[in-house]
Amino acid sequence: MSPDVLITALVAAVRKRRILGGGAADRLGELARQKGATDPAALRRWITGGDGLTAPLAGRLHTLLPAEGEAPYGPYVAIAHLAEGGMGSVWMAAAPDDRLVVVKTLKKSAAAAPGSTTATEFLRRFEREARITMQLQHPSVVRCLDTGMRPDGTAFMVLEYVDSGDLKDLVDSRSGLGEGLALAILHQVVDALDAAHRLKLVHRDIKPANIFVASTGRAKLADFGIARSTEDSRTMLTMEGAVVGSPLYMSPEQILSDPHLDIRSDIYALGAVLYYMLAAQAPFDGRIQEVLHKHCTATVPDVRALRPSVGERTHRIIMGCMAKERDRRFREPAELLAALADALVRLGLDPNAPLEDDTRPGDLSDSEAGFRPAPAAGNDLLATAVADLSGADATIATDLSGGSAGATMATRVQDAHTIVADLLGRPDPGSSEDLQATLAMTAIANPGPGLDGALGAAMDGDWICLRPLAPRDPTRIILWARERLVLGKLREPPADLCVRTHPIGQHKDALMRISRQHLALDCAGGPALVDLGAANGTEVDGLPLATQGRAPLDPERETIAVLAGAATLWFRPVPRRAPVVRSLPGAPTSPGGTCGIDHDSPWDAVVLRRPDNRPELAYALVPRRLTIGGPGAELALANARGPGGIEIGRYAGRWIWRPAGAPAPWRPLVAGQVVEVAGRELAAQPGEWTDFEDPA
Repeated sequence: MSPDVLITALVAAVRKRRILGGGAADRLGELARQKGATDPAALRRWITGGDGLTAPLAGRLHTLLPAEGEAPYGPYVAIAHLAEGGMGSVWMAAAPDDRLVVVKTLKKSAAAAPGSTTATEFLRRFEREARITMQLQHPSVVRCLDTGMRPDGTAFMVLEYVDSGDLKDLVDSRSGLGEGLALAILHQVVDALDAAHRLKLVHRDIKPANIFVASTGRAKLADFGIARSTEDSRTMLTMEGAVVGSPLYMSPEQILSDPHLDIRSDIYALGAVLYYMLAAQAPFDGRIQEVLHKHCTATVPDVRALRPSVGERTHRIIMGCMAKERDRRFREPAELLAALADALVRLGLDPNAPLEDDTRPGDLSDSEAGFRPAPAAGNDLLATAVADLSGADATIATDLSGGSAGATMATRVQDAHTIVADLLGRPDPGSSEDLQATLAMTAIANPGPGLDGALGAAMDGDWICLRPLAPRDPTRIILWARERLVLGKLREPPADLCVRTHPIGQHKDALMRISRQHLALDCAGGPALVDLGAANGTEVDGLPLATQGRAPLDPERETIAVLAGAATLWFRPVPRRAPVVRSLPGAPTSPGGTCGIDHDSPWDAVVLRRPDNRPELAYALVPRRLTIGGPGAELALANARGPGGIEIGRYAGRWIWRPAGAPAPWRPLVAGQVVEVAGRELAAQPGEWTDFEDPA
């Protein structure tokens, strides 16, 4: 096994398992090379020894490693653990020819329990998935390369390694995809489904976590584990009356366990996936019971309410996929494929071209943000592996048989609600109150109706603070309209942000290790932490930051920085979610400032939190704008007393604000302005160094 294969697998696994973000994972790979991790044994010794790693990071990395002396899966050597499910595991592994592959296993306890009919069904289903995937030789299907059984009775299949994140990761990291990219991805997936349809197969578990985009520019459909044949002579491996699938994307007939399920159920799921790609949320939300009921009864929401730039043809495609009555849907994949091709051509795009990454993550400033179809070969995308077996949009399977013969549709739906809820034992993770708050708090691609008030009255300094009116409330929200922030130990220049652990008297000696100019938060070229020659160093996500080194922030997760072992800050960049506004009705035309909604930065803000020490103090670098409020806001107040919030930004060099949620006029943010944020009354004032002192 070559060192490159080993390091690539390690980096992919830590990103997939969300142990580290993209930039930190790459730095981990370089550190592993420097420490001589050239084979699995050397990798284990280095991680166990923790040389250059924090103890928590070393511990988490150790969980990726196979057990010492773990037997290979035939000729395939497991390197890093990707996912764990009730029936088996998923591993990144090396093939004999040094290719990276993914090994999916079925636990021997599930495959060969003596006398267990359930175990027999699991093994037959596992073998059938491998057989189907081998049979489907299509460029948009994740290929099955091999199968086998270890001497200990563990069944396994070997899948091609797709050097990408799944579609859920991609959409979440960009807060939605542009219309062209979403249609192009779906076009390739439908082409794969058309091949499955010709083999008389229904996938039954189409969801974002089962779709990938490879660096070749090819979308790929995965996981035929619960696929079934529509042939009359099919073997039923799922009990009559069982519900299988993913609640957020299930058709009404799939929820009701219709024994005559056909390809139109998959077409329904594809419509829900297209909606999700555009809106960054599934069509229906709520607890699982509510989601299932809405699929059966509720009108499909118009995606243009969230993404007004989406065209009429794309809207009609979603509606044509998600009609409640299957006879009103696209009849087969070929018909949907033609509609997608027509929509792409009318956007000026080639339906048969690969996907090319030519924009920055999170840029939703126009209708073609994110990836787009292009004639050129695809560029390198994020390197991860396969979907987690226990992802947020989990697959369900449970027996719904035994209901009375005369049960009405409403009764059957209610039965489904109850049994599925009992099965999973938790609300649908894709539809929590936090998610609903996020949707309410975030203004997407809509600058609002203009400015209400005199812009000249607004504060023009680049450093402000929101302070509570209530006595003894220690809340402080400190904002800078800059592209670079210097963090240091003193309450004076050259530092912009005084980094302290409170109470200061108790931590005074430790805080002396922080340098006057310790670290910079720099948004030029993408948000990153930059070492400023700090004598006692900084750890970023458990890895040391090199002298004068630069650690990019990951838009998919928070980055944790520990300064000189004395103070901890959590950083999260907010990608741009609204267009550049050069002309705001009611205000003078902007000359184009260095910060504000009139600035073309691809980043709206970078939020800094202190969850480990004085969490009611928060900071943000604001190149453009952000929302502040309760759960779901981009900057969420600790111990919020309510859901309300504001959106704050700059225009033509002055601060402006408006209530978060539905588009509303911007207002000048004047000194002394009182705003209600998550149940608190906060007054806006110019920033002062005293805001970094211990609370009274």
